[in-house]
Amino acid sequence: MKKRIEWIDIAKGIGITLVSFGHLRNGDGQSVWLPALDSLIAAIYLFHMPLFFLLGGITFSMRGGVWQFLRRKIKTLLVPYYIFSLYFLAKPFAVLLVPRLRAELNAGRSYSSAGKQFIDVLVMGNGLWFLMAFFVGESLMYAVATMSNRTGQCQLLIIATGLIAILVYSLYHGVLSLPELPFQLDRGVQVLGYMCLGYAFKRTLIVLTRRQGAILFFLGTSLFSILAIINGFCTPPIAAFEAILAAVTGLVAAIGFSAAMAHNRVFASIGENSLVYYALNALTLNICKLGVFRVLNIDATTWPWIGQLLMGIVVTILALALLAIENAIVQRWLWWTIGKPRPAATVSAMHAKSK
Repeated sequence: MKKRIEWIDIAKGIGITLVSFGHLRNGDGQSVWLPALDSLIAAIYLFHMPLFFLLGGITFSMRGGVWQFLRRKIKTLLVPYYIFSLYFLAKPFAVLLVPRLRAELNAGRSYSSAGKQFIDVLVMGNGLWFLMAFFVGESLMYAVATMSNRTGQCQLLIIATGLIAILVYSLYHGVLSLPELPFQLDRGVQVLGYMCLGYAFKRTLIVLTRRQGAILFFLGTSLFSILAIINGFCTPPIAAFEAILAAVTGLVAAIGFSAAMAHNRVFASIGENSLVYYALNALTLNICKLGVFRVLNIDATTWPWIGQLLMGIVVTILALALLAIENAIVQRWLWWTIGKPRPAATVSAMHAKSK
């Protein structure tokens, strides 16, 4: 078994933490509970998902050949997508049955067409979209890596392909505003772009020292802060391409921070189990938000920015704690939903019982 690179798990854990913080917004992007955090969350959205794409490129493997590769990705990406995305189909039915739940579950969205919701989740891939898009991106990455190996121009070809893929996606959505494609095929091109960069610079990144990480974090954070502010004032076509620079500098900052940290059991554990933490993130954050802001009746909408930030951090930590419990349950009894083999403890118990 290959040794895990801890800073990569830490980076994934930080990414999941940012995903959780970003889900303080409602599903349609409204900052209902903590409106003062809207700009901060918008800045996080510039790079937190590309971070996972880049890390996926660093850890990308073609082992076993194309058919084993596809079977592995179907089990670990498509199966979890369709199982855990059922949550997004439960919400419209709940609203149809109990209309007063609309405000609590997702303000402003119309659930008049359950059929459209089924198409959105099952065909368009708009449930846990990351898993669907990642499957597309990894499949494309396999083709690109195979081609580059045959031509002998591995790094140069992959870097060029990555940059072109990122630009094509930005042109498609940010400039031309063309409709989404089924099964997240369009976003899969974006995934491919950042995966190519991670794959191409893999040997350099995996050996980062703590000192190099600290330097990258300082430089990346400084540039990202400037670009994130500028992005808020750009018109849509320009913002689409400026966002690429912001995403890259945000990636540099996140990777640098993770490498500089080097060791952190909490973030590393979250990162190692990032599939479960991502799959149950939206559901868990909704439970925590309803519990804090509805059941406990805490109204933080008029609090100062620092107060709302602290409240957001508290809710995020609460959600991560609950996700840790949910992850333990999935790993122990629902391992098949994430493409993992039966746990050794369960197998041993079954053997003991049979004796």
